[in-house]
Amino acid sequence: MSKITESARDKECQVRIPGICNGNSKTVVWAHANSLQFGKGIGMKTHDLLGAYACQLCHDAYDRRIRTHHEREFIERCFLEGHMKSLRILIEEGLVKP
Repeated sequence: MSKITESARDKECQVRIPGICNGNSKTVVWAHANSLQFGKGIGMKTHDLLGAYACQLCHDAYDRRIRTHHEREFIERCFLEGHMKSLRILIEEGLVKP
């Protein structure tokens, strides 16, 4: 496990999909971007930098493990906004250098 993925412990969800996010920091993990354009493949995760702090339910919605009433594009936008907020946290904590 990398320092980035380990850093998710007790963080706030940054993806925050309305009506989905459980707000429980105990369930937050480092969710990797899941698109081929970001390097995801069969049996391969994207680079750790391409992720976001996400609670279990936001992560499940992003990875399509649960159905939501939101359009896919909206969930993608929530993830990308969460990614940017998460990167800022990583920089502030010294885990990533700008």
